[in-house]
Amino acid sequence: MKKIIVISLLGALVWGQSLEDLLSQADALHDQNQFDQVYQVLKQAEKIDPNNFEVVWRLARAHFDLSDNSSDEETINKNIYAGFDYAKKALDMDPNRAESHKWYGILIGRVGEIEGTEQKIKNSYQVAEHTLKAIELDPTDDGNYHVMGRWHYALADLSWFERTVASIVYAEPPQASFEEARDFFKKAIEIDPSDIRNYVWLGKTYEELDDEEAAAEAYKKALSLPAESDSDRLLQQEAQELLDDL
Repeated sequence: MKKIIVISLLGALVWGQSLEDLLSQADALHDQNQFDQVYQVLKQAEKIDPNNFEVVWRLARAHFDLSDNSSDEETINKNIYAGFDYAKKALDMDPNRAESHKWYGILIGRVGEIEGTEQKIKNSYQVAEHTLKAIELDPTDDGNYHVMGRWHYALADLSWFERTVASIVYAEPPQASFEEARDFFKKAIEIDPSDIRNYVWLGKTYEELDDEEAAAEAYKKALSLPAESDSDRLLQQEAQELLDDL
């Protein structure tokens, strides 16, 4: 009985918080990589004001985080589509905010990956358009440079079949290169040298550029950093495997 009463009191405290308090709590939990709790707090905030921009873009981010820290395909796909719905809503609400373009670009890219080669290529132009707009609006966010690095890497790494599809979808497929991917990842690291994913992808890019020494250095740096989430741990596992294969 006491446990039920305590839980009820905690619930009442959450319900009694202001929207601003809930957003602050969600951001603090996000910084701690407590993504399930972030989502729960934001859903409470949504009940207070479902059309608040600050709530909506954070829900897009929350769904992405839930997908990014799961290995279950159904969970990943469910959260990508739900997050994209919030990203579209945020962009409609305020197209002059970096957060709108950032999460729209990220999530439409993930939707393309789920739906196959043709859709991935179709969505690629919007990924670049919105991510570059996000960089224009907020040049201090390393995440946007990471996305552009991934964009260049993915398109530069298209298979013969994918390039054939791209030439059908577009008269001129998107132009990308590993050199530009490298530069975007290095810019992301310059802004945030503590993010493991930037080093892993920089290492992959150096491999494509036939610079194994630089790739090994990037993988070793990724392994030296503290892992703060399930996503980080998976990235470090990948970095170790890639390093062992050099």
